[in-house]
Amino acid sequence: MSPISNGPISARRAQLKDTAQQALERGLEEVRALLDQGASSKVETRLTSIIRAAKGEPPLLARSRCALSEALEMQGRYEESLAAVQMYEQPEKRAELDAEASVCVGVQLGLAYNYTGNHPKAIAILNAALREAEARGDAGGGSLSGAPYLALARIYRSINEYTIALDHAQKALEHYRGTGDWRGLADAYYAVGQAEAFEGDYEPALGHLEQARKLVGDRHAPYLLGKIHNNMAGVCIFLKRPQDGIAHLEKAISHYEGTEHKANAVDGCYNNLGVLLTLTGEWERAQQALERALTLANEADAKNRIPMILDSLGELLLLRGDLQNAQSYLERAVALAGEQVNKWYSGQALRTLGRCHLAMNQPERALEEGRGAYELAERIGDRQAICDARLLIAEACLRRDELTECADQLRLVADETVDAPAYLAVAGEAQRLQGLLAMRQGDEARASQHFGRSVSIYEMLGDRYRSSFARYELGRSYASTQPDRAKECLTEAAATFRELGAERDIAGAEDALAGLEAQDAPRRQQELASLTQLILLRLTEAVTSRELLLRELAAIISQETGARKVLITEPGEGGGVRSVVSHGWTKAECEELVAKLEQAGGESGRGQIAKQHDALIVNLRAANARPATLIASPRAQAVLPGGLSVDPLLKVVELGLDVCASRNKGGEGIDRPEQAAHTRDTFMPGFIHSSPAMTQLVEEVHKIRSSDVTVLVTGESGTGKELVARAIHAISSR
Repeated sequence: MSPISNGPISARRAQLKDTAQQALERGLEEVRALLDQGASSKVETRLTSIIRAAKGEPPLLARSRCALSEALEMQGRYEESLAAVQMYEQPEKRAELDAEASVCVGVQLGLAYNYTGNHPKAIAILNAALREAEARGDAGGGSLSGAPYLALARIYRSINEYTIALDHAQKALEHYRGTGDWRGLADAYYAVGQAEAFEGDYEPALGHLEQARKLVGDRHAPYLLGKIHNNMAGVCIFLKRPQDGIAHLEKAISHYEGTEHKANAVDGCYNNLGVLLTLTGEWERAQQALERALTLANEADAKNRIPMILDSLGELLLLRGDLQNAQSYLERAVALAGEQVNKWYSGQALRTLGRCHLAMNQPERALEEGRGAYELAERIGDRQAICDARLLIAEACLRRDELTECADQLRLVADETVDAPAYLAVAGEAQRLQGLLAMRQGDEARASQHFGRSVSIYEMLGDRYRSSFARYELGRSYASTQPDRAKECLTEAAATFRELGAERDIAGAEDALAGLEAQDAPRRQQELASLTQLILLRLTEAVTSRELLLRELAAIISQETGARKVLITEPGEGGGVRSVVSHGWTKAECEELVAKLEQAGGESGRGQIAKQHDALIVNLRAANARPATLIASPRAQAVLPGGLSVDPLLKVVELGLDVCASRNKGGEGIDRPEQAAHTRDTFMPGFIHSSPAMTQLVEEVHKIRSSDVTVLVTGESGTGKELVARAIHAISSR
């Protein structure tokens, strides 16, 4: 009997195998969509059957395990996430995989080690995955290299190497642009935006995050959209656009609410929303958001997030005057952060608790907490936290009549924050404390300049409470010399305190107003020459940013001249004219003036506007900066005390505008590609050295530039470890 042919059976088996593979591929694509939706527990369930079915298909099994690892990572189960793919560290397991699966497991292994704290190993694995992607057919710019670059960007962000992170994110973007992969492109734009935000390039960061959002479009990817809007909110805070930040957080929350990760993601959004609503004065909504954040964190047993939320709630209650409950929340925050050994949260909560004790007239306790917060900030090297702690110490010393120590602390803060636009909130508080110190020393005129600058800074930041509190202090400084101005400031501050519900401060403002009625005739004002010097100093100190400089000019004209209405405009980004700051004009009047300025046909047109509104109109022109226009009314009153002209002030402002423009250009520097080329040509970027020891160090670094070994950089604080790391990155293939 002749044997039966097995040809049709083999063909049928091959067909069934192809069908099964296609079903598994579809299953993995559905899993990818579920991950975009934040449905990580559904993914975990689905992958159980997919992994079982893919056991005979090593590449499909590897990609399935990578998806499982990602789902576990989304749930914060980092050890399990690593365990899901750790088998692929074995060479024999990787040998069974095709290029896509092998690179995929390399990327996920790197990310898993990152989240379990082994950053050097994570970077080494990802660099190996990147080389493999290029060696196995991706040198032409396909999608395989994009994933390792994105993962490297994420890891370098997590270790605060933002320049290196940006470099990798931009390389990922270059790769994905040629693939049409919307998800990869969206992730790359998101990574670029995040790195730029950490570098302080906020406008480009917002643009790249918006591009990521557009790429997602109408696709059902709420988890990704939630992350994008959450980060856009953070950038808006730094751009001093709190209302835009609130809108983005509300969108982030709405997206996250549609995922399985409400507790893991929404509590952070709700906390940030509460902080922004506190800033803008919507305190009822802020308290609701923060209480919701606390509920979600407790439900999820997210102990690491609770100290941050308790601190935010404690600060809000402190502002509202509910000191006992504020103290209770803040003491819990300090205790929980201490249990978790989180130095940043511990320091933050200690500083807020210290301010609470100042409000309770307990400067000794506040001083102790300020010193504890300072020690923690020093340990983690957080400059802003160091400054905040020094400010708390300074105010506690002031309350204890230790004026020399207070002045020393404020001087140290000034040294830290000079020419540092990112520290505007620190500068605002420092100016308020400088004003209080001047008041204690009997120099009300100097105090009023400090308080006035504090008002300008907090108004620019959109902080309603702190700008009103600084205005209250400004009113107190005017009380003995300019009671009419004092009454104006105190009345405005009291009205805002009532609107906010700041009970403790309402009483203070009302007492100060009552004191005005009972005081004797005002004392003679300070000598005019001294006043002019203080004003000029105030303007020169405001050149940290163009907007602050223009706001300070408007504030000085409003506070120190008889002009009751002040407006400053500048050319808008899309043409036309935009208002920068106004005092005394209603919103409708500002809009009308801006429209008239847009239509004015030169000096004659401006002259007609000046005559119609009885206004002084001055064009502020700088050689290398955008111009601005000052409008002050009534015209005859726009003079300094004693009839002194404001022209010298305006000349200082024009020079200051040039300084601000030069600083911005210097910060931007040359284009990144040229900069990178220059860096590669430098023997060791960032180092100026001549000693034998430093020369030897440079030689050692240069030796390892062609090696892929993991490098551990050690040394005392301040010896340049970060420069060494950046140099290794710049002069090698890393």
